[in-house]
Amino acid sequence: MATPAELIQKQHEEALSLLSIDSSKYCPCAERLNHGELPLTTKRSPTANQPSWSSRVRIDVTPLQEIVREGYNVNYHSNEKTSSSNTNLWHPVTAAQHNVSVCRPSHDQWGIGKIVLIFCDDFLQQCYHFPYWQMRADIRAAVQPILDVLGIQVSQCVRLLLASLPPQTTIPLHQDSGEWVHQTHRVHVPILVPSPEDILFRSGPDDATLQRIDCHEGHVFEINNAQRHAVTNGSSEHYRVHLILDYMDQPFRLPPVVLTPGEVLYQTRRSLNRVCDQGSRPTPSFMILGAQKAGTTSLYQYLTQHDLVIPAKRRETHCLDWRWDEKLKTVEQQREWCQKFYHTEELYKHAACLTGDSTPSYLLDSRRVIPRIQAIFNWPLRFFVMVREPVARAESHYAMVTSPVGTEAQLKTRGVEWRNKSFWQVVQEDLQQMHDCGLLPHWNVEEGIFDANVWKEFSGSAAEDQAWSLYLERHVLLNTGSYGLLARGLYELQLRSWLKTFRAGQFLVLVLERDLADTESIHRTMQRAWAHLGIPGITSLDDTSAQNTREYKSFVEEENEEKKEEGGESSLGGTRMAKKEYLQRFFQPYNERLEQLMEQHGWGSHNWSYEL
Repeated sequence: MATPAELIQKQHEEALSLLSIDSSKYCPCAERLNHGELPLTTKRSPTANQPSWSSRVRIDVTPLQEIVREGYNVNYHSNEKTSSSNTNLWHPVTAAQHNVSVCRPSHDQWGIGKIVLIFCDDFLQQCYHFPYWQMRADIRAAVQPILDVLGIQVSQCVRLLLASLPPQTTIPLHQDSGEWVHQTHRVHVPILVPSPEDILFRSGPDDATLQRIDCHEGHVFEINNAQRHAVTNGSSEHYRVHLILDYMDQPFRLPPVVLTPGEVLYQTRRSLNRVCDQGSRPTPSFMILGAQKAGTTSLYQYLTQHDLVIPAKRRETHCLDWRWDEKLKTVEQQREWCQKFYHTEELYKHAACLTGDSTPSYLLDSRRVIPRIQAIFNWPLRFFVMVREPVARAESHYAMVTSPVGTEAQLKTRGVEWRNKSFWQVVQEDLQQMHDCGLLPHWNVEEGIFDANVWKEFSGSAAEDQAWSLYLERHVLLNTGSYGLLARGLYELQLRSWLKTFRAGQFLVLVLERDLADTESIHRTMQRAWAHLGIPGITSLDDTSAQNTREYKSFVEEENEEKKEEGGESSLGGTRMAKKEYLQRFFQPYNERLEQLMEQHGWGSHNWSYEL
């Protein structure tokens, strides 16, 4: 989160007071102590007795000074035009022609000049070598003594740049974040500092224990940049140039990407995006298909905490079902309509980022949605499917749809069809609809009796597929959520249509009770989810709370109790069977089929066990 301008100004004024020898708050430089290389473990698990910085050595930086001195003390961000030359490496025009322009929003806002030599994205997916580094032997020779005293190779360097801090400028207190921070050492080397006494560079575990670091030219020091640090250039006329270096303990795992002079890079949301890659990732990249009330909202919230995953303009787009515009006749028009629900124009520029939505009605409504995906999103999308023990899912679905609490739009979307019906009435309606479509030859609706022999012949047959298609055609409605109470829990049947159309590798099936049960399982699951999207994982989530939950009594148990008060257990036809057991018996064979499917594709076990 960006530091407010008024807070930056306050910190700047405080820093100027600390720089003033005449001030009672004057802050002298701390003693130079060489603690050697700071272990990376201190970034992940800091303790109070660990140093926050280490004075590594002092070296002669004259050769580098001679290369970068020209033009370092000029404000190129003002409206005044400045002439460029091939020897002025700071000039934006020269950099754009002979190096690669890098747009770094926060640094550019502060007016910081830069000469970028090596750079990586925040997730250490790629390391880029810039033309100045590749083509300028004099620059490499001038930097080599710094690498030598640190005892490292170029292959370990993932960021190497020179930064020119304007006069009377403060970079506020902050700590660096991102996956790269805990895997790299941060080294600073003052290169051009005409008045070191005007530089307040501080680092420490917290704001109360900051130490001022000596910024005389050639002082090679390492800081723990996962801790608090800030810098102020209190000079009224001179810029300050530091070489900033980030290196890993081991060589970077991939060969560097060598950039071409004149390229442009954008740094945003912890990603680096080459202009030449614009439009290479189509929108959207993924969809959470369902099932409704099985944790889809939570999964989406966890996914979009990743800096590379951009939320859609609305989580449930419904652009492929009830928001589909039948008046649009061409594929291009239909695609353009659906892409309006995402930040498509912005994402076009940033190929490292991706987006998707969570519309949990899609899983059941395969008859409409699949051909529309094939037509307008004809690239290898990634799909997520959340499943939940189907009796609990049905109760949660009924509770949501019949709840009087919600916005006008929410109440309208839920529909009114179930408002004056009991849970069990809705169950019986859905069973009758499935029966009438020929989907339940194995199940005696009145008696709750399962015929294993009929099931053996019917399960997976063409007759079952035809009956399922008829059910979808007749009973999967638009503009209401009041349908499919039990059908939405027939997960294998729903997945069957999708797996016939798309590769199994495009799907990740997750189980609410197993995969989003607690913080530990959520973190473990999200690593799988991000890998499914082809992006690096992150080590922590800001919020692992369950989303879109509500308190409600078990309708099955409540209605059973009402029947008991009337004289015994609930009667279903000629039998006496608890309603929960009735539903568990109904779902049991479907759950077994789902279990086999999940094991077949490496999605694990759902672990739903019924004591029948």
